[in-house]
Amino acid sequence: MTRGEELADFVSAAAVLFFCAEEGHNPSVRTYVDAVHYISTSLSVGYANIFPVTQAGKAIGALVQMVGPALSAKALDSEERALPATGGGRRPEHTEEERALPATGGGRRPEHTEEVPALGAAKS
Repeated sequence: MTRGEELADFVSAAAVLFFCAEEGHNPSVRTYVDAVHYISTSLSVGYANIFPVTQAGKAIGALVQMVGPALSAKALDSEERALPATGGGRRPEHTEEERALPATGGGRRPEHTEEVPALGAAKS
């Protein structure tokens, strides 16, 4: 099952549950398409002219608004953008270009050419 199919299944199932919870109680939810409209807009910005009125509808809406954006992002993200596995958290090997860069001193402190007085030392 692809990521897009997972998202479509989630939206379909949530819309059925929302429709069952709100039908007959909410005048804004007259058809399954109304429920799909509410659920699909809850995946992102949450804009809709439909609001849940039952406790079950509110719970379904809250779940969709918590889980939906992550599922949407996962479905829209491409497989090519996924980070490559680096072998158990090890750093990836450097490229030839990176190896050719000059060394930066290996974390050593730079040499000072002037004396820096110690804190509290008297000036002469």
